[in-house]
Amino acid sequence: MVQTKCLAVLFLITVTATWQQQADAWPHRRQLVSSSTSDLHSLPSLRDEEGASGRHEMSVGSIPQPQPMPKNTSPTHVTSWKRRLLGEVDIPVYSELLTYLDAMEQQQPVDCKAAVRNQSRPTPADLGLQTLDTMQELDTLPARIAFINLLADQMCSNSSSNSNSSSNGNNSSNSTGNSSSNSTPAGTTRVAMFTMWYGNLWGLRRSLLPWMQWHLQLGVCRFYLAFQGRDTEAFAALNQISPSLLHLILFAPPFGSPDAVQKYREAAATHEWGVRPGNWRMMFKQSHGGDIAFALAREEGFQWMAHLDVDELLVPETTLAAGLASTPPWVAWLHVLNHEALVEAEGVVNKFEEVTLFKTHGSVLPDKATDLQYRLRLGTHGNNYQLYYNGKAIGRTDKGPIRMFGVHDFTGPRNAIWKHPQHNPDGEFRAQNASFLLLHLQYSSWTDMLGKARSSCPPEYRAAAAAGNRTKVKECFCLDFDLNAYMAAVQGPQAARELWLATSLWSEGAVRRDGEKCRVYGNVTQLTSLMLRDGLLKRITGPRLVLRAHEIAIRGIARGMGIRVGEGPEKVRVEGRGGEGTVAD
Repeated sequence: MVQTKCLAVLFLITVTATWQQQADAWPHRRQLVSSSTSDLHSLPSLRDEEGASGRHEMSVGSIPQPQPMPKNTSPTHVTSWKRRLLGEVDIPVYSELLTYLDAMEQQQPVDCKAAVRNQSRPTPADLGLQTLDTMQELDTLPARIAFINLLADQMCSNSSSNSNSSSNGNNSSNSTGNSSSNSTPAGTTRVAMFTMWYGNLWGLRRSLLPWMQWHLQLGVCRFYLAFQGRDTEAFAALNQISPSLLHLILFAPPFGSPDAVQKYREAAATHEWGVRPGNWRMMFKQSHGGDIAFALAREEGFQWMAHLDVDELLVPETTLAAGLASTPPWVAWLHVLNHEALVEAEGVVNKFEEVTLFKTHGSVLPDKATDLQYRLRLGTHGNNYQLYYNGKAIGRTDKGPIRMFGVHDFTGPRNAIWKHPQHNPDGEFRAQNASFLLLHLQYSSWTDMLGKARSSCPPEYRAAAAAGNRTKVKECFCLDFDLNAYMAAVQGPQAARELWLATSLWSEGAVRRDGEKCRVYGNVTQLTSLMLRDGLLKRITGPRLVLRAHEIAIRGIARGMGIRVGEGPEKVRVEGRGGEGTVAD
């Protein structure tokens, strides 16, 4: 009997230890092991950390942060990663991926450019991702604007109200003016969204309107748009969108008032980013416009406001309202992890329908999986993520003070409203990770890369880029991938296409740079299936399905307006940052 009891106790100890060991392999293991801790779900308040890598700008705000790289990429250290993965990832789901990588790393390295020339280049149609909306015409724009106004009326108005869903009135303000209030149904979570956009009619057609449609379908009932464009046709079209849905924030010529323009210039002159070119100045404009949007959202009675770009989509776990409603009252804002697009086809035009594969953010994977992600990086870029890794933010606007802290985070003072005796006794401005996703559809085609890069730097930097002066051009950029894209764009469309193919296309024969040479991915279809199974990739089709349903409704409205719905002559157009719309040469 004593022996039986001892064996039972030993069994329980073994099971408990194994469970504890597996729980410790997850990033949020404290939530599994000890749910009574005061920092459950919470992120620390933002502050400078001496010596923290990549945080040198925290005094003025958050900047795009690249994915952390292993500090040592020597062959010896790579071998140690394998040992760590084999020995320390307790849930053995990665064995087939490790076998694949071991075989790949036995390959003889090859010339990168030669390998990329042999890479498969499927079209979206080849992959079964044909679009319902090919985005090759502007004739249906009136129907698209009528649809978004109708959708706003259905999604955001009380059943008894009759909001103006086809207003021709001006819905703009010069920095701080009021606009028509939004009649969100009583009892619902009132959510607003801020973005900054430069664009023409092609950018409106291909980027801004689909982006608004998706988020409106989720329940975002107010959009604050800092319009930085100069296109009069685009400005007129924006003013056809219901003023209860869209509010234009104008502080740039030619549409901003002299007072608003002067206020912006005075603020920029005293800020570190405002006096620097390129991405730095753009981030200051976003911060300036976002703070104006926060004031408007608070004044108009919204509870939450997100800051996103028009190539980013929120995807809730269930509904956006449910995800926000579950936020503890002592949390001031939510940090939304970004999952970066992995483009599988060349020739993408409608990124919302044609891009469905995304890299999983390392923070939601077991410990050590980020080492595996690094080994599965794509192309000649030196990291798994091309652009930023530090997510975006959505914050409360109906409680304590809140403002932009760079373009990725929000900040605010300590406030009694955030106090909780256990979880936040000092009333700090706390954040936690959101339960929903952020999809980042960056550089979905080489024409997209070409257009964005062309508008990233002032004209005087083109000569430096043409001469190969990376040090000078670096003044414009936070991230190396954007810098490389600009350098290629200055060389012309062919150079931009070659860079995009070498860094961004995930297809049979894609490459991974190792030193000065590359190794080649084979059997990519099976490898993708393994990465999806093991959680390193996500297949997200919700936006595609919703926007295809919207397209059917838009076509019905167009026919009712007497607009011919059909395919016009196909043109390759470069959108630029939001849509300059120049024809690619």
